[in-house]
Amino acid sequence: MQAREELQKLIDALATQRDELIVRAHLAKLEAQDEWRELEGKLDELRAKAKQAAEVAGEAAEDVRAAARLLAEEIGRGYERLKRLF
Repeated sequence: MQAREELQKLIDALATQRDELIVRAHLAKLEAQDEWRELEGKLDELRAKAKQAAEVAGEAAEDVRAAARLLAEEIGRGYERLKRLF
Protein backbone atom coordinates (compact mmCIF):
# COMPACT_ATOMS: atom_id res chain seq x y z
CA MET A 1 0.00 0.00 0.00
CA GLN A 2 1.31 3.38 -0.86
CA ALA A 3 2.00 5.99 1.77
CA ARG A 4 -0.66 8.23 0.27
CA GLU A 5 -3.35 5.52 0.61
CA GLU A 6 -2.30 4.77 4.18
CA LEU A 7 -2.51 8.43 5.09
CA GLN A 8 -5.95 8.71 3.49
CA LYS A 9 -7.18 5.68 5.47
CA LEU A 10 -5.89 7.30 8.66
CA ILE A 11 -7.65 10.55 7.81
CA ASP A 12 -10.88 8.71 7.00
CA ALA A 13 -10.73 6.77 10.28
CA LEU A 14 -10.18 9.97 12.25
CA ALA A 15 -13.06 11.69 10.44
CA THR A 16 -15.34 8.78 11.28
CA GLN A 17 -14.25 8.88 14.91
CA ARG A 18 -14.84 12.65 15.00
CA ASP A 19 -18.32 12.26 13.52
CA GLU A 20 -19.21 9.63 16.12
CA LEU A 21 -18.00 11.93 18.91
CA ILE A 22 -20.09 14.80 17.55
CA VAL A 23 -23.20 12.62 17.71
CA ARG A 24 -22.35 11.41 21.21
CA ALA A 25 -21.71 14.97 22.41
CA HIS A 26 -25.03 16.10 20.99
CA LEU A 27 -26.86 13.25 22.71
CA ALA A 28 -25.05 13.98 25.98
CA LYS A 29 -26.12 17.61 25.70
CA LEU A 30 -29.75 16.59 25.24
CA GLU A 31 -29.49 14.18 28.17
CA ALA A 32 -27.94 16.90 30.33
CA GLN A 33 -30.71 19.33 29.43
CA ASP A 34 -33.38 16.78 30.37
CA GLU A 35 -31.62 16.02 33.64
CA TRP A 36 -31.24 19.73 34.38
CA ARG A 37 -34.96 20.41 33.87
CA GLU A 38 -35.84 17.51 36.15
CA LEU A 39 -33.43 18.69 38.84
CA GLU A 40 -34.76 22.25 38.67
CA GLY A 41 -38.25 20.92 39.37
CA LYS A 42 -36.95 18.89 42.29
CA LEU A 43 -35.13 21.90 43.68
CA ASP A 44 -38.38 23.87 43.55
CA GLU A 45 -40.07 20.97 45.36
CA LEU A 46 -37.32 21.00 47.99
CA ARG A 47 -37.79 24.72 48.57
CA ALA A 48 -41.53 24.15 49.05
CA LYS A 49 -40.86 21.34 51.54
CA ALA A 50 -38.43 23.54 53.47
CA LYS A 51 -41.05 26.27 53.69
CA GLN A 52 -43.66 23.71 54.76
CA ALA A 53 -41.33 22.33 57.45
CA ALA A 54 -40.91 25.81 58.85
CA GLU A 55 -44.67 26.24 59.06
CA VAL A 56 -45.63 22.97 60.76
CA ALA A 57 -44.67 21.64 64.16
CA GLY A 58 -43.86 18.39 65.86
CA GLU A 59 -43.88 15.01 64.16
CA ALA A 60 -45.27 16.39 60.91
CA ALA A 61 -42.31 18.77 60.65
CA GLU A 62 -39.87 15.88 61.11
CA ASP A 63 -41.61 13.95 58.32
CA VAL A 64 -41.33 16.95 56.03
CA ARG A 65 -37.65 17.45 56.95
CA ALA A 66 -36.92 13.77 56.29
CA ALA A 67 -38.59 13.97 52.88
CA ALA A 68 -36.67 17.16 52.14
CA ARG A 69 -33.36 15.52 53.07
CA LEU A 70 -34.09 12.60 50.73
CA LEU A 71 -34.98 14.99 47.95
CA ALA A 72 -31.82 17.02 48.56
CA GLU A 73 -29.73 13.85 48.33
CA GLU A 74 -31.45 12.92 45.07
CA ILE A 75 -30.75 16.37 43.66
CA GLY A 76 -27.10 16.07 44.71
CA ARG A 77 -26.77 12.73 42.94
CA GLY A 78 -28.34 14.27 39.85
CA TYR A 79 -25.82 17.11 39.87
CA GLU A 80 -23.01 14.55 40.16
CA ARG A 81 -24.40 12.72 37.10
CA LEU A 82 -24.42 15.99 35.20
CA LYS A 83 -20.84 16.77 36.18
CA ARG A 84 -19.73 13.43 34.72
CA LEU A 85 -21.23 14.40 31.37
CA PHE A 86 -18.81 17.31 31.03
